[in-house]
Amino acid sequence: MKAEFAKISDRLKKCQIGIKDILSMIDMTLEDQLKEQKDLFPYDIFEGLNELIDKTIHGTKIQRFRPKEGKGPFHTFEIHTEAGEILGYLNMIYLRRPITSYYLVYVEVSHPFRGRGLGNKILKSFKEFVEKIGAVGLLDNIILPEEPTYNIYSKLGWKPLEDLIGRDLINSEGYYIVFIPESLKIQNLREKLIKLLLKVMKKRPIIDMHDNEAMVKRTIAEFRSVNEVLMQLFKIELSEGTSTPFMRFMFTKFVTKVLGFRRRISTLVGFTGGESLEQISVSDQIKALPIQPYSLWDSKGVQVKIRGDEEIISDLPVELKKEPTFYIENLPLYKRPYLSSWLEKKGDVQPHILKIGDLLELGFDPTKLREFHFKGVNYIFERTSPRFLLSIEKKGRLLSKIADSTKGLQFHNSRIRVNPILVILRHKENIYLLRRKLEGIHLEEALDQLRESPHLKEMNDKIRIDHAFITTVNEIKEWLLKVFSSKFRDEVEDLTFFVPWDIERNRPNVIVDMRDVFIDTVWIS
Repeated sequence: MKAEFAKISDRLKKCQIGIKDILSMIDMTLEDQLKEQKDLFPYDIFEGLNELIDKTIHGTKIQRFRPKEGKGPFHTFEIHTEAGEILGYLNMIYLRRPITSYYLVYVEVSHPFRGRGLGNKILKSFKEFVEKIGAVGLLDNIILPEEPTYNIYSKLGWKPLEDLIGRDLINSEGYYIVFIPESLKIQNLREKLIKLLLKVMKKRPIIDMHDNEAMVKRTIAEFRSVNEVLMQLFKIELSEGTSTPFMRFMFTKFVTKVLGFRRRISTLVGFTGGESLEQISVSDQIKALPIQPYSLWDSKGVQVKIRGDEEIISDLPVELKKEPTFYIENLPLYKRPYLSSWLEKKGDVQPHILKIGDLLELGFDPTKLREFHFKGVNYIFERTSPRFLLSIEKKGRLLSKIADSTKGLQFHNSRIRVNPILVILRHKENIYLLRRKLEGIHLEEALDQLRESPHLKEMNDKIRIDHAFITTVNEIKEWLLKVFSSKFRDEVEDLTFFVPWDIERNRPNVIVDMRDVFIDTVWIS
């Protein structure tokens, strides 16, 4: 891996690429590998890069822009480098009544430049701006208390809005904070702040829609620039028609990030697809590359790490425990309906060597899930990133509490079962999670099959199995949030729900009578 880093470092010096594009490429494709260099800062592996980051930050300036026709409704502050690159931004909406004010919609600093004072710098500029013109600042503070930037606002003079108007009026719709310049004297302040809050809450859906559109546009631009950087970095290999595992790894990581973003934007408030991901043009030459979705490289001195159910671990094959990556990556792919339908269209029974173009067609990486049949039990191995370990462990604690709390409970006549992680294996910067294979599939996949598969669509239109799944899972989610949101809100939001499904026949495994659709079990993992 170090040799590959050195090669990339040398090529970066020769290419005329901006610092932001370089760092976006590194973070998008090599994030896990960089984080595992324990004795180095993340970018020290690339000679001189940390120094260049510091120099770039030192030369930044804040610039303000008014809304432009066709560019959305936001007034913005942008953090510009001396070379004109944008490292961060602040979006705000101007409100004339009931008080002259600016609702601060979103603040973001590009990932590689966070923790270096730029967030504080742009917020200070906002403060100076509203002080100068005599306006109130308002925002919904979504930053978690454990994050380093949580106290930035209070240090700059922001106060909880509930201290001025009372908590009951907010009704848990957010955690709004307000900045009122000391020089600004407002009569009937409480009444006007209440009217301001109600106005903002009424406008939130349309504001969030515009903010989502702006975010999608920025992200697509970032993907396009990273694609161009990768093409430049591997120009020699591409011109010669060759590739290395490291090159394939970086392009595979890039494409899977694009696919993940495609899935994410489908759930965004008000997003209609105005900004198409077709703008990210992956060449036919790249599409023809075999994928390399897992790391082949070890950090210095890192051995195989296995933890979990001791009885299961002791029984695992020696070859698996010795070389988890190679053993698991040679297991059969999990034949979920998404993959089976794609193979059927291709006329294949078994997946061939997958290429990057195949991932783009599928819309996901099927190699992340592998089937493992051992001692009469069917399991699934899931490959994930080391950076998710802490959240995985916290979710595991939540699942244990859910299992204890749902004994004897039913939701729309459905029982709840949890499907916990039994074993975690770490090898070559890959994390593998072992769970039991369920007689069900992911809720979203089930809904897609019911609404799109020819052999299921007509039946579903008549008896609304999709509605039964959604109603049941929503009731479970509401109960989980009510019981566990104080300590596990993010983890509850991140839970995955599985519904009964006959995978071989690709059809729901439910009971239907004249009155209702009966779902025996919903699994949570």
